[in-house]
Amino acid sequence: MVVVAVAGGTGDLGRVLAQAVIDTGRHEVYILSRKTNYTEESVVHILSEKSVEVVICALIMDSDSACEAQLRLIRAADQCPSVKRFIPSEFNVEYDVGDEFLPYPEKRFHQIARRALERTKSVEYAYFYPGMFMDYFGMPRVSTCLRPLYFFIDPVHGRAILPGDGEGKMSMTLTTDAARYLALALDLPKWPRVLKAVASTVSLNELVTLVGKSQDRPLQVTFQPVEDLLRHDSIPLLSNMHLAKDYPDRFPGGVEQVRTLVADLEAGVALGAYDLSEVQGEHLDLVESFKGLDPPPQQIADFLERTWRRENTYRQSYGFQEALYNAISAPPGSPALFLIASWVTFKHTPGKNAGPDLISQLRRAWLQMRCKYPGLAAENLSDGKFYQSPLTPDEQQHWLDTTFLVLPGRTTTEHWTDMVKPRQMTLNYMPEEKQLFLQGEHHTLDGRGIMNFWDRFFKFLASPVQVDLPTIDGSEIARLPFRSDDLLDVAESRPGRGEQRAQEILAPLADIERPICVPVAQPLLPHCLRNSAERLKVSATLSKAIIDACKTQNLSVTASWHAAVIHATQIVQRQRNAGTDRLNGTKFATFGNFDLRRYFPSTSDSEAYSVGNHHCVLPCVVEPDGKTFSQIVKEVSRFYQQDVPREDPEVWSAMGPMVRTLLPEFVQRQLQETTPAVSSLGAADSFISLSYGHSAKHGSWTIRDVWFGDTVTGPWLECFLWSWQGRICLNTCYNSAYYGYTEVDDFNQLVLEEMMRGLGVRLQGYIGKL
Repeated sequence: MVVVAVAGGTGDLGRVLAQAVIDTGRHEVYILSRKTNYTEESVVHILSEKSVEVVICALIMDSDSACEAQLRLIRAADQCPSVKRFIPSEFNVEYDVGDEFLPYPEKRFHQIARRALERTKSVEYAYFYPGMFMDYFGMPRVSTCLRPLYFFIDPVHGRAILPGDGEGKMSMTLTTDAARYLALALDLPKWPRVLKAVASTVSLNELVTLVGKSQDRPLQVTFQPVEDLLRHDSIPLLSNMHLAKDYPDRFPGGVEQVRTLVADLEAGVALGAYDLSEVQGEHLDLVESFKGLDPPPQQIADFLERTWRRENTYRQSYGFQEALYNAISAPPGSPALFLIASWVTFKHTPGKNAGPDLISQLRRAWLQMRCKYPGLAAENLSDGKFYQSPLTPDEQQHWLDTTFLVLPGRTTTEHWTDMVKPRQMTLNYMPEEKQLFLQGEHHTLDGRGIMNFWDRFFKFLASPVQVDLPTIDGSEIARLPFRSDDLLDVAESRPGRGEQRAQEILAPLADIERPICVPVAQPLLPHCLRNSAERLKVSATLSKAIIDACKTQNLSVTASWHAAVIHATQIVQRQRNAGTDRLNGTKFATFGNFDLRRYFPSTSDSEAYSVGNHHCVLPCVVEPDGKTFSQIVKEVSRFYQQDVPREDPEVWSAMGPMVRTLLPEFVQRQLQETTPAVSSLGAADSFISLSYGHSAKHGSWTIRDVWFGDTVTGPWLECFLWSWQGRICLNTCYNSAYYGYTEVDDFNQLVLEEMMRGLGVRLQGYIGKL
């Protein structure tokens, strides 16, 4: 057994190296974290105390501080009697070369470490050469410790950009294979100066051919002079352009920083620095040495075939919030609870060089949305989401014909009234009204996702792709989003704690004996199969007065509206209970929605999760009596503005158990909850622009109106708030088996009046009905 210390063992590559040593079952491993401020003396003490024999440095050598940390580690290892061997942070190629061979500025950090190792007195050291890490050519599909970055090829976008004639050779190894061979090397009695572990060496042209073969489609190849790379005036891959935008903390210099980094490494390949087929000097080929004793490393051809072969189906189990919607789901063609809907009214001004007709443009943008956000085409089955990529042009045409529907002579109001569950998200076009109506299940989109959908859709209309979209392609499966569960830390602090925390979160609901609600006729009526909604569009003048009052009083519009809903519900309950023995309520309870996207790891692709369902609900209970309107608003504001995981570190582990606890109530044939539900979309203008595009070729698109809602099958009111173009909108969805449009309209008016009264808004000429 050898005692090994891995510096940076919690980092990207460090974790893989440490795990590989652990997996041998023959060595004891300790981790030195970069986050700890070690002094040289403290490192000597730790190494001596643990009798460490081998030190592996896995720090990322990209700064002076990292370089100094490695030098400190080298000096400490040389002073520690137990340390016999040292592996510096060199996990690529030979760094002791000039810029004419490897124009990579950060190589100076490795050269400084080499000089320090040469001055050690008793430490045996070796440089480890795996070449380029193969993982980069499987991104974003491959599971890897490495952060995203793309070299030479962009399989997702079917593109390759090669230096020179593309004949530069590149040696490469998968990170897990490289780590495994380094762990095997610990058993060797003697180390030469270089330990080589290379799985494959291919030319860039061969790499492009292999990727095209695995995807069953050729890549579009562009060649650029090596001199352009040396000047950092290179053509960037599209996926790298996205990285620069999505990871500003990693690339504060934006696109130019990414271009510079990639250009330096790509130039090194073109100049021969990554060809390890013939290593000079004292070295040992670990792959050959352990041949027959350990499984061989994965070859690039096999890796690409496994990673990029076109899969045409994808299945995913439901996350915690999706499980709720799945429990109340209905067969396609049937009415159901919480079906989502949204429509926009638009105006299109064609360009001078008019292209395809309007319907063709809409269909093309819908197809672009599917390619960019394939989750829109998923089916929500009983056991999870199912997605199938079209394998033939006919299959793609069938999807278009069944999910993009032109409905002449029909209005959005009529379509909403009779709306049923579609098999997949469906976009309807009403030509007379110039309206687009999106409908589907909440499994697929939340409120933020719907607003992002319209924004991306009209951007595609304003700037359609200039080449034909693929008709037979499975690469879009790589862009299917993860579940929220996969992006949040849902692990329990201890077994059973998630279930316990869920009960604690729901406890305030269990204590409500007298809810503030809207009484309905008893016994409950049969379900109505027709959806209803009433919208109150507040005038621009009154909207401004309300918004200004909220700003002056440092109150949020959403919380003020929520407080007004509470007051309006109290008033209605008291009116209906007057003259009866029924008691009025004391507490108003509802569930508030929280967008989870801001809690996802910074490494997640924010654009991939923009159009999807990534929200959770948490209970909000307010006891309004004895409090001023302002006090209620501030109480509600604290609820909505809380940083959920900071205030409750165990909240994510409770989400699954909480939803499972709620399911029995939601799957009842007839729900008796009559407290209005509230959902604020905020300023829709923040997500959906007023106009898109002003080109002579494609013309312009103007959004005139927006609407959002979901279906209600029980006896409660589903209240929505948003603002659009300076006008506040109060929209209430309801079941007409329990309410008439007049009483719902009156309720909206009452909410508005209570909001005005609570904020002290007095608008001259306002007399109730607008």
